[in-house]
Amino acid sequence: MNTQAVIFDLDGTLLNTIDDLADSMNQILRKEGFPEHSREQYNYFVGNGQRKLIERSLPESECSEENILKYMKQWKDIYKESCTVKTKLYPGIADMLLKLKELRIPIAILSNKPHDEVMKVVLHYLDEKQFSAISGQKNHIPHKPAPDGVFIILEELKALPEFCLFVGDTPVDIETAAASGMKSVGVSWGFRPVNELKEAGADYMIESPDQLISLLFP
Repeated sequence: MNTQAVIFDLDGTLLNTIDDLADSMNQILRKEGFPEHSREQYNYFVGNGQRKLIERSLPESECSEENILKYMKQWKDIYKESCTVKTKLYPGIADMLLKLKELRIPIAILSNKPHDEVMKVVLHYLDEKQFSAISGQKNHIPHKPAPDGVFIILEELKALPEFCLFVGDTPVDIETAAASGMKSVGVSWGFRPVNELKEAGADYMIESPDQLISLLFP
């Protein structure tokens, strides 16, 4: 496989962030007297950006524009202070990223998490210098599955989408790859079950990070 670059999702793909995401939102819900949600429910609340997380977590009767903006700010402040409490690097990720570096394959991150939060967890858990590009959600760039963020990264890397892979754990990531003309790799260890990724049209499925290397160099 003549691979020019690999773009990774972050949450649920490189890092298991779900507990810190859930705890931050449940802190707000608890303070307001709203029902809290389980970790499993948050697996389906995340993936489409901060606003969608807030909308999906709040009681429907509380989802006014004013409330959404208010709780987005509260959540951002809370998560900024707690995003490295329970988050962990998935087993095998560090070795896989190091191997890709040794093979001189450029790697990047594209996340729907706000960019400053992406950078905080990347700097804490990963080696920023390993990545040729890192991009979180920015106001002027549409969220995944829109391909805009992918095209910006590929232009920076001078890579063609048909020779690149997008690796992720949700249907959003699979749809992003399709929208940008990339091949998609679904991971089994993330926030969504394998059958959802297959139904979304994943080109490949891997059960461990080292299988990505095997996929690139069979």
